[in-house]
Amino acid sequence: MIYMTQFISSKVPLVALAMIALHTITACGKIPEASRANLLPAINIAQKLSLQGKVILSGGKPASMGQVIDVGQNPLCAGHSALTNPTWRVSEDGGLEDVVISVRQTARSISTANSSPLINQRNCEFQPFMTVAQPGQTVRLQNSDMTFHNIRIVQHQLGTIAAGENLVNLAQPARGDENLHSFDQPGIYRLECDVHRWMRAWVYVHDGVHAVATSKDGTYELNHALIDGVYEVSAWHPMFSQKLTQTVAIRNGQGRADFSFDLKNSFNL
Repeated sequence: MIYMTQFISSKVPLVALAMIALHTITACGKIPEASRANLLPAINIAQKLSLQGKVILSGGKPASMGQVIDVGQNPLCAGHSALTNPTWRVSEDGGLEDVVISVRQTARSISTANSSPLINQRNCEFQPFMTVAQPGQTVRLQNSDMTFHNIRIVQHQLGTIAAGENLVNLAQPARGDENLHSFDQPGIYRLECDVHRWMRAWVYVHDGVHAVATSKDGTYELNHALIDGVYEVSAWHPMFSQKLTQTVAIRNGQGRADFSFDLKNSFNL
């Protein structure tokens, strides 16, 4: 199976674990059949700056940016500082955060293969909002709240805002519960909590290691070496139906690619 999930908990009784296991099995949905053996071997790729740039949002600021989320009567979620919509994060000069920059058809890196990024459910939101991984990486999914959470993993349908195929549903009833989930197939994955419907995060699994998310000011640095040549570089943000793509030349090991998303083309209409 592509998706290998390990449940880790020392806080839940065996009966509860059995119920959670049954829930997970019945909520998984169809999982594509494949094997990690199908992945091309990871190789040594030097960690060095190869591509940099900035992504901006033109056409003004989204109306929903900074919008306070209504958490209803949930006492734990209401007990934290106000939660704001994480979908749009734009700096004063228009820099757009959480855009994934990727270089087409690059290799997997040995140095990254064994790392396990953490996605934490803390203060009733996923942290971080955007995670970038290469195929074969295992992601740690954790509940740090004193409340029941679950994690529905959806294979996102590009070109839509919320369509896709449900792959697995993981229950995390207690604080400290953790799941390990292996993302072995390239694609875009949406994480949702059915208990707290405003909670959403993304995992972008590129075909190799040459992918990175933009920072708070919209800038990015790709710190894995590329040999000189011409490459197709793409930029993707969850509020746009399509990726932006351009051809970039790498000379003396370095290149630059800047992108501009127009608000009028977003799902924010």
